[in-house]
Amino acid sequence: MARVSRTDKADESTAPATKTKVKERKTGKLSTAEARREYQRRYYQMHKEKAKEYQRQYNLTHKKKARGGRGRTGFTCPREVVKTTFNTADLMHAPVEKTLAMLEKIIKGERFFTM
Repeated sequence: MARVSRTDKADESTAPATKTKVKERKTGKLSTAEARREYQRRYYQMHKEKAKEYQRQYNLTHKKKARGGRGRTGFTCPREVVKTTFNTADLMHAPVEKTLAMLEKIIKGERFFTM
């Protein structure tokens, strides 16, 4: 038998083992979670531009909420008055003071009255 030096033995034992593990990993089956991640990664890469364009269009057509801070530096965000009319049920079921305020608004022309 031919004598093998120590360095040659070390190279033989480590080099093929790492190469075969890498090859097995690439050619072997992926676990379910890994396969899903890989599929999602590829899908995202393929459709990235379409998603960005969709987000641009969405941001153009949808308003963002007004943001108010906390504390002294924050500002109040008043809501727009949505209701422009009062009906008979509003007048009948409101307390007396509120009914008077409603009638004043109707008389001034700030709100409308519907039957």
